[in-house]
Amino acid sequence: MGKKVKFIGVDVGGNKILAQAFDENLKMIGEEKRATNVRQGKKGFLEELFAVIDLFFHKGVKGIGIGMPGIVDIRKGVLVKAPHLPVGRNFPLRELLKKHYKTPIRVDNDVNAFLLAEKERPELKKYKNLVAVMVGTGVGGAITINGELVYGKNGYAGEVGHMVINKGARLKSFEQNTSGHFIREVAKSLGYPNVNSETLEKMRDEGMPAARNIIRSMAESFGTGLSNLNLILNPDAFVLGGSVYHIFFAREKKKITEIIKKHSLDGTCPPLIQAGPEPSVAKGVVMGLLP
Repeated sequence: MGKKVKFIGVDVGGNKILAQAFDENLKMIGEEKRATNVRQGKKGFLEELFAVIDLFFHKGVKGIGIGMPGIVDIRKGVLVKAPHLPVGRNFPLRELLKKHYKTPIRVDNDVNAFLLAEKERPELKKYKNLVAVMVGTGVGGAITINGELVYGKNGYAGEVGHMVINKGARLKSFEQNTSGHFIREVAKSLGYPNVNSETLEKMRDEGMPAARNIIRSMAESFGTGLSNLNLILNPDAFVLGGSVYHIFFAREKKKITEIIKKHSLDGTCPPLIQAGPEPSVAKGVVMGLLP
């Protein structure tokens, strides 16, 4: 591999860091996954990030891209806010990386990077207006209109996880009702204490009614959130991914489709297209480095 590595892409999540090495043609030629070091704060996170990049870096690398789970000012390369990372507000990630690696650096929101790569898949190329939603530790989103990513005035267009979908409820936002970080809270609100993502999956596999009730509640909230996005943006298709989506919601596609149809103005639902089998955040953020 060695000198063949020309670009390095990193997908940073609340629980894991995935680094991928790419050749001149953006073919993935190596990868490394590690747990995100959140217990030791900002210092521990940076040490882990540098360590995983160092596995592939050499002087011939033409650029490094970092996809982050939060609000990113792409012009400055600043992580404005990341609820699931211990780095505080206005974290100058690009500046810190440029001091360490003398090569172009791009920092972007992870779902923007995800959609940048996903929209090039053959089954998605025909669609110009897309909404991507990734459900994992949190919920992130991204939007294309006429084939172009939408960033908005301050860079956080598409942050769908913060939509309010419940009025007066303790679990108000889209993220609070659907994401892995809040499974325990959703379960507790339904009368099932001490349930997390791992136990919920096990309960489901064992056919426990409690699991069905929790998952159905989360899927209904997911459908409600997508319904709002459908009414506002009327996309050609939704692109859906993330660990929680794949584990729990993919099996609820029929129910989610019914909810979107019920609330749409014409009784239709855009195609719900599952993310491709290959991780795409790291590749997408590297694509953003190209002219």
